[in-house]
Amino acid sequence: MRRIAPATVAAWTLVALAAVGYASAAIYRFERFGANAYDLGLFDQTIWGYRRVDWIPNTILRVPHELGDHTDFTLILLTPLYWIWSDPRMLLVAQAVLLAGAALPLFWWAREQVGWAAALLFEAAYLSFFGVLAGDIFDFHELALAAPLVSVALWAMLTKRNAVLWVAVVLLLLTKEDLALTLVGFAAFIAFIQRRWRLGGAIAALSVAWFALAYKVLIPAFAGGRAYTHWSYDALGATPGSAARNLVLHPIRSVELFVTPHSKRVGLFNLFASWLFLPLLSPLLIVMLPTLAERFLSSIPSYWAQGFHYSLLIAPMLAFAAVDTTARVLRHVEARERRVALAAGAALLAACLFFSFVRLKPLDELRRYTARATVDEIERCLEAIPPSASVSATSALVPRLSQRRFVYVLDGRPLPGTRFYAINTTTWIHPLTEAALGQMVQGLLRRGYGVRCQGAVTVVLEQGAPLKRLSPRLRRALALGP
Repeated sequence: MRRIAPATVAAWTLVALAAVGYASAAIYRFERFGANAYDLGLFDQTIWGYRRVDWIPNTILRVPHELGDHTDFTLILLTPLYWIWSDPRMLLVAQAVLLAGAALPLFWWAREQVGWAAALLFEAAYLSFFGVLAGDIFDFHELALAAPLVSVALWAMLTKRNAVLWVAVVLLLLTKEDLALTLVGFAAFIAFIQRRWRLGGAIAALSVAWFALAYKVLIPAFAGGRAYTHWSYDALGATPGSAARNLVLHPIRSVELFVTPHSKRVGLFNLFASWLFLPLLSPLLIVMLPTLAERFLSSIPSYWAQGFHYSLLIAPMLAFAAVDTTARVLRHVEARERRVALAAGAALLAACLFFSFVRLKPLDELRRYTARATVDEIERCLEAIPPSASVSATSALVPRLSQRRFVYVLDGRPLPGTRFYAINTTTWIHPLTEAALGQMVQGLLRRGYGVRCQGAVTVVLEQGAPLKRLSPRLRRALALGP
């Protein structure tokens, strides 16, 4: 019987511990109503539909199907998990395992480049990177599938395992349409650095063709004719084609846009300083350029932010590039290579820990969730809503209600008739305010809805229910006065 190397056991143990930690944090957030309609609720409704073999409209997004928002076909692969436990927390567990598992290809490659001990330090640095932690506790996103696929693709590209690389490429294309642009970076590295021109050209051609098909044909078709809604590069052009022309024809202006305003420079600093700027010295920087451009050329400030899920995709790239730079340095060090590698790994781990737990502290969000008494109040009121009834709810309540055909988020848009309304004033209600919710509740009471359940800050209204009176505490919470 083949003996498993202790380093391999240690690598898998780190992944398992990280997965448990990630899952625990995300579930803690969910159970205290920190999760929201965007993105956990909308993905839960979609995969619940897949489990039922039912092509249901995504009523949270209000499109004929969620594929009309992004071409995330690989979400179908998560369907068997819902056969085991049909619950939004299953997605959070899956996300935790996927994000942690992305560290294994990094370890495999780093072990060959810098030795097993340093490889474990690089693995731990990735697992503690603020971008991974922030992505883990921000609901669920299809980029959770992309992170391990990018890691596998990097490992396969660098070790020239072409069959594995092609599998990763195809799965990445089927995970989200803009990952085609990420793969152009892979193609450039393969062609210009590895001198494998035919393979790089083939990946680039397939990626560009797929992006055009998704952007112009598939997404509008799944969205019932609605055009692509995620274009946010108006400073470059109204379409991907015009933006690409401006990037080529006006490079200086494009660079200025990339680093302006100041918050973009801060975001870039945090990304690279976490890895002691080592990725900037690696040719693998080429792989990152499309992903960085997609974020920092956008006109949407949240794309430049440190939180959310926006750093999940680049996290494996940064880690691989840091290993690559370290390995290149080791080739020029005649003695004590092992000590140099260990010092580099330890320094990187310390830097990632500093940015995650001292400078940016994404996990501090876990301290600011709903109090236990309010959680009990919300859950008591949500129990009054039958499992199949149509319901409209404030954002943080939607993930508890999303496994049904008709669930809508209260966001100021006109609503179709629904049987129940569920409102809580202390959780995420953006873009509405307490006063706007109060006016909505008053209007619903005048139009035939009544109070099915209420507490200090929560109310469930049902069409035709007889009670029309709100408690004084609830009226104050809804900014309706005494």
